[in-house]
Amino acid sequence: MNVSTPRLHRVLFAVILLGNAVAFAGVDPVTRAVTAALVLVLALEMRQVPELPQTARAAIVTFAILVLVQLVPLPAVIRRLIEPGLAPFSAHGWFSLSVAPSATLQAAATIAIAVIVGVAAARMTGTRTGVPFILTTLAATGGLLALLGLATEQGLPAKVLLVRANTGGGSPYGPFVNHNHFALAVELTVPAALALLAAAARRLRLPGEGRRQAAVIFLGASATAVLELAALVRCGSRGGVLFLVIAGLGTLALWRRRHRGLRWPWAVLASVLIAGVVILAFNRIQPLHDRFEELFILQGVEGNTRLDLWSGTLRLWERSPAAGCGLGAYEHAIGLDKPPTGSLYLEQAHNDWLELLADGGVVGFGALLVLVAGLAGILRPSRTRSLRFELRYPAAAAAMALAACGLHELAGFGLQSPLNGLLASTWVGLLWGLDQRRRTRRAGPGEADEKESPDAS
Repeated sequence: MNVSTPRLHRVLFAVILLGNAVAFAGVDPVTRAVTAALVLVLALEMRQVPELPQTARAAIVTFAILVLVQLVPLPAVIRRLIEPGLAPFSAHGWFSLSVAPSATLQAAATIAIAVIVGVAAARMTGTRTGVPFILTTLAATGGLLALLGLATEQGLPAKVLLVRANTGGGSPYGPFVNHNHFALAVELTVPAALALLAAAARRLRLPGEGRRQAAVIFLGASATAVLELAALVRCGSRGGVLFLVIAGLGTLALWRRRHRGLRWPWAVLASVLIAGVVILAFNRIQPLHDRFEELFILQGVEGNTRLDLWSGTLRLWERSPAAGCGLGAYEHAIGLDKPPTGSLYLEQAHNDWLELLADGGVVGFGALLVLVAGLAGILRPSRTRSLRFELRYPAAAAAMALAACGLHELAGFGLQSPLNGLLASTWVGLLWGLDQRRRTRRAGPGEADEKESPDAS
């Protein structure tokens, strides 16, 4: 295991996440271009590429082949076989399977950026101080987002951060043009603050000078977690609150080595954090409650429910079940099957899982499932709970963040905000790095990553 990573490597990584947090979540073309340039430098500066799990390599190769197949011009006779429902509406003669090749190229670039960020995170995770750095960067990004959201909460809905015109027409919060996308960012960052908080609480019991540093981290992580959770409640995203709670409860067992009752210090800490969130978000709790009462009134576009949007997305997938209509081409093809929305332009399916099925077909969706299965294998409870707490808490936090993200994307499209995609890629890379550390330890003489004192909890 390497003991350090180049300083520039970490600086670039932090600038990418924090810079996108300030620059309106990275949605503008200029920000996307700058991010791509920084990620390219990050890739070139990476001195050693970690060995990724086999499932990750298979998923990446499959997506690369899918993009190539979707972009290569093919004769009409072959296109009619592969996409029988789309071929009659595409150009005659030789044409690509993607109905919008430029959009597919952009989607491929987005996937490449996500992969590089994930590999960079995996590279840092394999170092001695990489995991704390990644957690700190994620927590700092979430804290910055929360502060921006709370500070500009009373701004005009037509302006994002009181500066940028809200061309998306949604309900902005903080640097995001949509409050649900802000909620997803909190779901992807607050677990990092909780992991730092839990590790610092453990170190407070140890004697020595390390207790002072642990106390500082404990206070900082506590304040960050409270700010993020309060902003999550205040932004009014019922899905954000619901899915974060479900993910937290579903991954609770991964945070502890053995099944035991909750010890009183942890119960007191949880109570204090919840009290802080309630105090900061008190005047927004009732509106959030009212929104939960309307949870089953799934309003979509122009009175259509999300179920109508999803049905149209499935009909689009049936037109090209194997290879899809082209990664990133959903908005250019859904016009064939969208519900009646009048003149309103439909860009998203409000379900990123179904949208990928329509864009990438069975091949693209299958590649995603392979990737998810690989991450689930890394997070297998028997494996995760055998780690010492410095690694177990980050693994549990990654499980919580990615589970909340996966649930939220069943009813949203928050990952289409560039910053959220970068945050999710960071967690995926952290898990890849932890898996490499485990495999390296198994191949080597020591098993330090998988041993802990008998009384550890």
